[in-house]
Amino acid sequence: MAAIGGQMQVGIHQRRLAPVPARCQPVAFQSRPVQQRRHSCVVRAVDDDELDQRLAALKRAKGETPYTESKKRAAAAPAAGPKAATKAEEKKSYDYTDEKVHWEGGPAAADLAFNVALGATLVALPLTIGAITRSAFVKYKFTDKRVSVVTKAPWENKQTDCAYQEVKEVRTVSRGLGAWGDMVIELKNGDKLELRSLEKFKELKEYVLARRDALGGGPKNPKGPRIMDLDLDDDTAMGKGGKGFA
Repeated sequence: MAAIGGQMQVGIHQRRLAPVPARCQPVAFQSRPVQQRRHSCVVRAVDDDELDQRLAALKRAKGETPYTESKKRAAAAPAAGPKAATKAEEKKSYDYTDEKVHWEGGPAAADLAFNVALGATLVALPLTIGAITRSAFVKYKFTDKRVSVVTKAPWENKQTDCAYQEVKEVRTVSRGLGAWGDMVIELKNGDKLELRSLEKFKELKEYVLARRDALGGGPKNPKGPRIMDLDLDDDTAMGKGGKGFA
């Protein structure tokens, strides 16, 4: 039994010391240098004409007009177009020499006093500031050739002139129970000249219309009464909505 046990131990020991097969042995890998590949890019020069043709083809495919064709059309357009536009943009000039002053003054003093009194409520404080600014820096002048609004303030210094020939219609709104009023002079080109807190606004309105007709700026074939030239009192001008000028 002892001999058999000894043989078994020797066999187990031999198995443990048995050589490892070659296929199970680790293989040593050798690193290979990485080969760098060079890519060559060939650039072919393209003429400007060929490039324009390609761009034009792309725009036609999109349904657009190529730039070269649109440029040719603009160059082929008649030269009368710019001349006509220049004539339309030209502003008429009038001779104001030897003019006589009919009335000159600032906003009504009653309007200033009324708005200063309203300033105590704090709600009408913006109206008070506007009335003080107008009284201090704005002057109105009516001559036999034009209407002028002169502003001389530290932040603005300008004069706006309106020739009677350019007057289309005049609208007025009375204020302070008719003691003063506002006037809006609408010109033929659509511009408007506004004169606020104007004394003798009714007389001055009639003077403006009379000078317009005398200088040939009035309507050639007036039909019916001039509705826009009528005076409007406080109730009529404000209406139910109370929005001032119509």
